[in-house]
Amino acid sequence: MGWKKLTVIVVAAAALVGGALSLSMYLTRQQEVEMEVADQKPQPPQAGDTTTLADMENMPIYYDDDEVLLLPVRNVVEGLGGSVSWDREKKATEISFYGKKLVLNRGSREAELNGYEITLDREVEAINGCLYVSSDVFSEYFATEVIWDSSQQLVTIKTGDNTKPVIAGRMLEGVDGERNYSAEIPVVVGLNDISYEKSLNDAFESFALEQLASFPNVVPAEEAEEAAEEAEAVKQSGEEQAEAQAEEGTAAEAEANTETEANAEQAEAAEETADMPKPDHVRLGFVKGYIGAEFLSFYWEVDVDGKLSSQGVNVDLQGQKYVNILDLTASRDIETELHVYAEDVDPENYYISADKEWILLSNDEENGTYQAVSVPAEMAQSVWKDKYKFLIA
Repeated sequence: MGWKKLTVIVVAAAALVGGALSLSMYLTRQQEVEMEVADQKPQPPQAGDTTTLADMENMPIYYDDDEVLLLPVRNVVEGLGGSVSWDREKKATEISFYGKKLVLNRGSREAELNGYEITLDREVEAINGCLYVSSDVFSEYFATEVIWDSSQQLVTIKTGDNTKPVIAGRMLEGVDGERNYSAEIPVVVGLNDISYEKSLNDAFESFALEQLASFPNVVPAEEAEEAAEEAEAVKQSGEEQAEAQAEEGTAAEAEANTETEANAEQAEAAEETADMPKPDHVRLGFVKGYIGAEFLSFYWEVDVDGKLSSQGVNVDLQGQKYVNILDLTASRDIETELHVYAEDVDPENYYISADKEWILLSNDEENGTYQAVSVPAEMAQSVWKDKYKFLIA
């Protein structure tokens, strides 16, 4: 079997734990970690095989057909100065690196990042006794840049700016008879204010669940049971209150009747909603935009039976507030000015791309589509408030 070399660049502060790396990976005086890449895919261990990690050579693996680079978790993390441990309670592998903790489950896409449930793009693989993950795990969650040179079979990993938050995703999928849904929910990790971080993630989840409201099995059973108990408690409280009001006399009785009528109207409206046609499929995803320590931007894409719509989300992380176009600009008539680029301008519906482009999102409900229109940087420079001009390329 032939072997080719690749180089992994490690930050100057990275420390190599003695003996942590096998002979296939070592730290040089230039603080580079060299690894050898197998030309052929190692075969996964068969049932009954016994493997010892100390005896294994753990090399990066590149799958040409899928164009996916897999990296050995322990070798790379410890080579970059992080740590890898086994969580006995969760029966999972925990990575601690760059201020984040990632919990991996062998053979699964389900993981945890700083305590939040997330879904990886690819299952964690166990090959020859070593855990492997896609290189995207390091580039997206740990502020590293992974570069693959297919011509020379070389991979380079560079550590980047860890002050920026990251956006992971959590998948929800299910069926209701012949109907089905899938939703990828953004999960923000790395804000200085953990409480605000949680409130944002709760809001994103709530939006997703609203889109999936026609599917009865979206909410986990435990949460559904808790909600049912709360509803029952509210019902009992209402009955007790009604009895007390009835004892107070005619005026109180009239007020109770009014409230009862209002509740009846709400119940009737709920029944009408329940009788409305339900979609056969709902798909919900999001497109990442600009992500920085000061600002966060992305947009939702909702597909209901093939009809698409979009909704931008733009958050001033320093001010801890959502920002619409009117907040972003100093022009008093910005909507009219933007009609040159988009026929329908919704002040709430835009996003800032990763390349710092100002993108207007316009939904066409009649045709079930939406448009994403870029606004020239010169236009943005002329109308944006100074505090947000750092978002313009």
